[in-house]
Amino acid sequence: MRIIILQERINWVDNLKAVGILAVILGHIASPFSTFIYSWHMPLFFILSGFFVKYEVSTKEFMVKDFKRLMIPYFIFSVIGLFIEIVKRIVLHRESLDYLHEIQGIFIWMDMPSLINTYAFVLWFLPALFFARVILVIIDKLAKNIFMQFLIVSILFSFSFLVQLPFGIDNSLNAILFVFLGSIFFRFYQENKILYLLPVVLVGLYIIYGIPSLDMATKSYQNVIVNIVFAVSMVYLFILLFKKLNYTSKLLTIWGGQHDVTFYHPSIYK
Repeated sequence: MRIIILQERINWVDNLKAVGILAVILGHIASPFSTFIYSWHMPLFFILSGFFVKYEVSTKEFMVKDFKRLMIPYFIFSVIGLFIEIVKRIVLHRESLDYLHEIQGIFIWMDMPSLINTYAFVLWFLPALFFARVILVIIDKLAKNIFMQFLIVSILFSFSFLVQLPFGIDNSLNAILFVFLGSIFFRFYQENKILYLLPVVLVGLYIIYGIPSLDMATKSYQNVIVNIVFAVSMVYLFILLFKKLNYTSKLLTIWGGQHDVTFYHPSIYK
């Protein structure tokens, strides 16, 4: 029986990963669904990454493992993206980049504004996820009470709108709320019946506000509270479809499979 439960858990998480990957593709090809997708797809990735935060290991061990899985790919592919942009500008006889500024953007600022003129900007979420997960582990070591943790995370999230910090830490503070929500849901609240109300809340928010615009890369929220509740409700609706309704798809399982792959995105990190 234990093996069956574990397999079910793997299936619905895999399906969520596949939905996230598909959302990224549709969101970045200027599809008519882009506004809708942007309203929840990055929260989905950060929430999923929170499922697999390992609090039982030491902070140092956790940092080393996450650095290898998140930051090394970030540096490698950011440099590749910058190189491609340089070659493209030379071939098309376009204005050259401020190389020092872009290199600082990759290795120091690690955020959207600094890298907006290169292909490297799409990787902003990797350092954001790395520091969000590490900070969350540190918070767990310092405060075992879940309500105190939520208070600290909420303060950090609010602070993220007021600052622009090196190493993309401001983006990580913005993402940490969703990582935390994913973590506590996966550990404590999977079977909480009150969460069934979230799809109803989702419909209500849509009727009142429509689809709220969201761009986490630039920390642009149409309405912070509405954006959070809308995104979380949308993610939980997917969870209901894949977990509670026991929906499985061979295609989705292949897309979101358990094996290690080179498509480095929060939706496949665990």
